[in-house]
Amino acid sequence: MSNETNEREVSAPEQQEEAIRLSAYYLWESKGREHGSDVEDWNEAEESFND
Repeated sequence: MSNETNEREVSAPEQQEEAIRLSAYYLWESKGREHGSDVEDWNEAEESFND
């Protein structure tokens, strides 16, 4: 038996999606947790990664 962990490797697209998700969440929090702004926050976060 080896001591290797069975952690799943994360691909670059998955890492980028997670970064966008976190960014959108922090945008939402900074705007006062306004309900219904999820798409706007996601798009804003996504644009910041595409610039």
